[in-house]
Amino acid sequence: MVNKKQKGKEKIARFLPAILKQRGWEKQLDLHSIFDRWPDLVSEDAGEHAEPLKIERGVLWLEVENSSWLAQLQYEKYEMLDNLNDFLSLGRLSDIKMVLPKKKDKSPYEDGAKSGPAVKFERPSDEKISSFREQVSCIDDEECREALMQFWYLANACKRSEK
Repeated sequence: MVNKKQKGKEKIARFLPAILKQRGWEKQLDLHSIFDRWPDLVSEDAGEHAEPLKIERGVLWLEVENSSWLAQLQYEKYEMLDNLNDFLSLGRLSDIKMVLPKKKDKSPYEDGAKSGPAVKFERPSDEKISSFREQVSCIDDEECREALMQFWYLANACKRSEK
């Protein structure tokens, strides 16, 4: 006998692909799948010394640990871009931009502009990822399951932090 929780999951599994397509989120979810798989898609150096921050208008923005690594990763940029685009199925990146971390002691209102808290990327624990992956395992459609997994990952990895 199927319980209520299982029926709810099955309903979500049936409607999620249509919702993603209707809202035009498929391409964005595909592009942002890079965040979840970052260490597997890039060189060991890039995986350890750079983190994806955002994707804006087809440009992947990376925060690089320091200026030395920024210079080194500039040499790998086009190979990295090719590898990432090979991984993607719906989207395509046109460029990769790299930035250094913002200084912690800088005033958030230094330029006179009042802005909200910054978004910080914090990878969810392997336990949380495994737990959610198990929860969505009932979804038969692999693309739908992965899209939901990516959406969950981003929702849990992007944290607002006070400046």
